[in-house]
Amino acid sequence: MSKTSNESAVAAAIERLKALAEEVEDLSVEFSAPVTAAEVAKLETKFKLKLPPSYVHFISTHGVFKVLHGGRELIGMEEPGFLRAAAPDPSDAVDGEESEVEEAINEALFFQRADDDAVDNFWCFNPRDVTPEGEMGVVGYYHDEVFGLPKLLGTENANRFQAFSEHIVEVIDDLIENFAEQ
Repeated sequence: MSKTSNESAVAAAIERLKALAEEVEDLSVEFSAPVTAAEVAKLETKFKLKLPPSYVHFISTHGVFKVLHGGRELIGMEEPGFLRAAAPDPSDAVDGEESEVEEAINEALFFQRADDDAVDNFWCFNPRDVTPEGEMGVVGYYHDEVFGLPKLLGTENANRFQAFSEHIVEVIDDLIENFAEQ
């Protein structure tokens, strides 16, 4: 998908999410103020890397958001200044060499809490897996599973690479589908 079609798909998903919030009782979507170019530059300096273009476009256009239903958070994006602050304790991940898990946690940028009742489940950017256009792969961290930052591009698993724009559309559509099934 091209950059423009990705941006259109994200904008359409946000509109579907807002429409759902109007239809479902006790469902709300709260957006923060969009992030300025100066704030993006400050974040990139802080993390010593370029943020994924689709994420930068999203936070610069829409801000970050959270979806609440009956007071319970269903989707919660981290404020950009706290991307890494969300990082869980490496000892929470089981079946992994703790030093390797800790190294991956310290390198990843945790940007969204996962829709799960368990604590410390997140979606994060994988700075070890970057397209030529600067998109970072999105990977999940689940407190009871091995965590690492796999290199997918250039391997037989490259078809599993997911950029932010694809991820956020999928997350929104999954939430809408869950409400449709209720």
